[in-house]
Amino acid sequence: MSQVVEFWRLLALCHTVMPERKDGRLEYQAQSPDEAALTSAARNFGYVFKSRTPNTITIEVNGVEEKYDLLCILDFNNVRKRMSVIVKNKQGEITLYCKGADTIIKERHETNTSGEIAKISRLSLKTCELLWDATAAHLDRFAGDGLRTLCVAYKEIDSDYFALWQMKYKEAAVAIENRQKKLDAVYEEIEQNMILLGATAIEDKLQDGVPETIAKLTEANIKIWVLTGDKQETAINIGYSCRLLTETLREVFVIDGEKEEEVEVQLKGVRRRLDQTLGQDPEGSEGFALIINGHSLDYALNERLERTFLDVGCMCQASFDLVGKIKVRLINPTQDFDQTSLIIHYIKAVVCCRVTPLQKARVVDLVKRHKKAVTLAVGDGANDVSMIKTAHIGIGISGQEGMQAVLASDFSIGQFRYLERLLLVHGKWSYFRMTKFLTYFFYKNFSFTLTHFWYSFFCGYSAQVHQTNADQFHP
Repeated sequence: MSQVVEFWRLLALCHTVMPERKDGRLEYQAQSPDEAALTSAARNFGYVFKSRTPNTITIEVNGVEEKYDLLCILDFNNVRKRMSVIVKNKQGEITLYCKGADTIIKERHETNTSGEIAKISRLSLKTCELLWDATAAHLDRFAGDGLRTLCVAYKEIDSDYFALWQMKYKEAAVAIENRQKKLDAVYEEIEQNMILLGATAIEDKLQDGVPETIAKLTEANIKIWVLTGDKQETAINIGYSCRLLTETLREVFVIDGEKEEEVEVQLKGVRRRLDQTLGQDPEGSEGFALIINGHSLDYALNERLERTFLDVGCMCQASFDLVGKIKVRLINPTQDFDQTSLIIHYIKAVVCCRVTPLQKARVVDLVKRHKKAVTLAVGDGANDVSMIKTAHIGIGISGQEGMQAVLASDFSIGQFRYLERLLLVHGKWSYFRMTKFLTYFFYKNFSFTLTHFWYSFFCGYSAQVHQTNADQFHP
């Protein structure tokens, strides 16, 4: 029962939400909609986040007010993939509450290098393993339903140990050089041997018109790569929801190697498989999809493997184009390959999951450097800023994730479905206007230049003003 209580208490305490009262109703303002959703869920179960100051957090548990001293906030970033708060209750007990990605929490939940469970843990090793196995099964089921998942854990801290750790934290916080690196090392030290409390799952609904927009863009021969921070199962489920992935795909390749050699073998294996399939009839199937996680993507983006990764990704999206050309040539050898004869109705995709903002930017840069193509990046959050800035064209979607992506973009839209009109209508019109402008520009240049060229015959190439006889003998 105490674990359940700590679970809801964690959701009420571990966040950066600001409470606000409107018309007598308590509302939460958060940088992330996930934080607002989790805090609201805790409120619905009787754990109400009431107020915060720079040094305290006040919650109400089933009508009883509890006030905690806020000792430290261990900030979230996309490398750590977790955030923690350290609080002290009125009895003087110090507790660390942490929430983050399942893989990150698991690394800090298991036994330490000596094989001993943390002294603060009152659970046996067997119980911890059973709890994690049950939670992992829940996470897989949640991710299969397309939900965004987090794990939550806590740790009781001895006051003497915390005093020593706080000294290290203060030294790192005021460091002039490598401040963030030193802070991360201090955070890492205390976020170890935590007790798993459970997992959360939040529904991330697709906006209206997303599947139809993706289908239109694909039909326009625009290649779509999905770069997301969600776990693999969630990313795949969302891919099916937006019809980027379908049940009729010929094959879905998954790159999940733990080492560089494994990733290289998998990429080359996919490439051989694609080469073998080029000559086969794709009737009844919709092509291929490539899925790669962030850990494997790190190796795939190395200088030695980046071209192989890019070639495989492009082959997944272009292999049937080549088959289509071959079939047209066999049916009518004299026919040219016009746009109509090469319309391919296969949905093909590349999905990169569990990627960091830097990896998103590196993938975009890879395509820019090695392919003669215009890249366009679409995002709605702070995690997408680097990708938006790296692409030739950056588009930010304004919404609940904040305005960082919008401020960094070239164009801003309210919803993803507006992308269809922006590209296929306004983009086409812009292209026509530009070509028309260039036509007039050439006409202007010719007129300006030929006028001077023709006049040079009258002035004898002297660059002087031409004078007639009447001008010369005028009294």
